[in-house]
Amino acid sequence: MSSFNRILVGLDFSDMDGTLIQYTSMLTQIFEVDTIYFMHVASSLELPDEIVEKYPDLLAPVDETIQKQMEQVVDEYFSNRGDITCQILVKEGNAADQILRWSGIKEIDLILMGRKKSLKGSGVLPGKLARVAHCSLLMVPESSPLQISRIMVPVDFSKRSAAALDVARGIRKVRESELILQNTYRVPVGYHASGKSFEEFVEIMKGHAQEDARKFLNRNSMPAEEVEMAFILDNDDEPADKIYRQAIELQADLIVIGSRGRTDIASVLLGSVADKICQFDTDIPLLIVKNKKENMGFLEALMRI
Repeated sequence: MSSFNRILVGLDFSDMDGTLIQYTSMLTQIFEVDTIYFMHVASSLELPDEIVEKYPDLLAPVDETIQKQMEQVVDEYFSNRGDITCQILVKEGNAADQILRWSGIKEIDLILMGRKKSLKGSGVLPGKLARVAHCSLLMVPESSPLQISRIMVPVDFSKRSAAALDVARGIRKVRESELILQNTYRVPVGYHASGKSFEEFVEIMKGHAQEDARKFLNRNSMPAEEVEMAFILDNDDEPADKIYRQAIELQADLIVIGSRGRTDIASVLLGSVADKICQFDTDIPLLIVKNKKENMGFLEALMRI
């Protein structure tokens, strides 16, 4: 199983923080975590000059005050740490830029971000990080229960899908979860040239997808009888909404999907299925598995722009 030894958790002093910290605590029972960074990015850490002049003894430095507040929140929701090292990071500036920068500096394996629906705050940041973060990213909705009982892994039978399956299989082993292998298949544009109807070709393509799924599981040493399989037709070349809808229908409480490597600017602009699922998914935790080594070169180039 891919190892998430070093985790960065983004906190913003909203009610989302408690959910994120508790979810992080649960992950420490699954992965061999040795270090967790709880990070808050403030737009500014400076008090207005007039306030400082009028109340010179009012407050300690803003970053120290924020750090103490964060320590209290972490202690409240994450008391059983064992040998895990927990550190507080308080930074100033653009949240996405700082999280990207420090995830590189600290050699982070997994970033955890909250996904807000009704709580106050922007939901844009997790989507930005999903597109450009060099490491894996887990987005946790505000209403997420602290359980992982049914894991859905959308696959296209590629190496990145194999990496996602590997992570999901590791979680399944610890949590005794049910594993769902999901594939979205398409009917080729020129199907009518075969003389068969659309409905007939749907069944043909579904059969191919089922056979590809069996071969994929065999290549990855996963017994087919230990996996539930789910297939859905993509009839408009937009698989993300179908994947999310099927996850809801199958009552998945975690989606694990592999993401392509970020080797150039074009790939970021074009996005991927994993990125697009972020636009639909507000209710199910989404773990986007990335190859950190594959993406580090791009991140370093990005930070020099």
